[in-house]
Amino acid sequence: METNGDRQKVRVLPRLSLRALATGVLGAAAVGAALLFTAGQAHAAPVSVPGIGEIEIPTEIATQFGLTSLPSVDITLPSVDIAPPSVDIAPQPAVGETSAVGQADASRMLGIPGHITIAPADPVPDQIPVQALSPVPLYPVFPAPESRSVVVAGLGTFAVPSSLPPLVGIPGVTDPAAPRAPVPAAMPKKTVGERAVEAARTKLGATYSMGGDGPDTFDCSGLVQWSYREAGVEVPRTSYSQLAAGTPVSVDDLQPGDLVSYYGGGHSALYLGDGKVIHASDYGSGVKVSPLTTMPMAGARRF
Repeated sequence: METNGDRQKVRVLPRLSLRALATGVLGAAAVGAALLFTAGQAHAAPVSVPGIGEIEIPTEIATQFGLTSLPSVDITLPSVDIAPPSVDIAPQPAVGETSAVGQADASRMLGIPGHITIAPADPVPDQIPVQALSPVPLYPVFPAPESRSVVVAGLGTFAVPSSLPPLVGIPGVTDPAAPRAPVPAAMPKKTVGERAVEAARTKLGATYSMGGDGPDTFDCSGLVQWSYREAGVEVPRTSYSQLAAGTPVSVDDLQPGDLVSYYGGGHSALYLGDGKVIHASDYGSGVKVSPLTTMPMAGARRF
């Protein structure tokens, strides 16, 4: 049978269980808070516990269990700059070796060459011409003259404007601006035969005489000999000896001054060109010009 005392025990038991549970939780929180405070990393807030009083527990635990409404706490941890200590470790000598303080170990040193050659770098080519860097031209520049000098015979030298046209065709006036007369082309050098023909032409109309060799009367071979002598060449005296001398040439290759022989070598003449000859013909005609084919031809020679 249930008694009053049993009922009182039943009512008290839940109270004791709740109080024991709260006490255990708060005790654990207190222990954790003590550990956190010991490390210097936690913040605490006061919490009122019925039957126990006011205690301080970490704000994280109070928030987790909903024991109280705590304001937000801004925790700023101080920065700590920890520099590692500098350690100077001196090399230790090997077993059996001694090393004095300040004395270098030659076996552990790298070899350094006594002479080091450093090749110069390639020069950068100059991209700007030298002329572009010069403030003045590299060659002298002379302005065009504004006047020129004109010489007037008997009066002297006068300055005239350069814009004045060249003074040409005025007697006694020499103007440097006037165009110069072209230099005549050099005359081609004449051959010996051409000079002999020129000398023979000067004797046209001279009298014929047997054995005449000039300078006023001639026979046929005498005219040939005299004409070549005037040209600076000596030829034989008689017509037959003249045909036998020199260089033979054909009729088609005749040039002025070549000897043309007629009548088997008995008559001599000089070729003028254009199919004509000059010769001392006979007593009545003297020195004259005749056609090449007017007499029977025996041959031709070139001296």
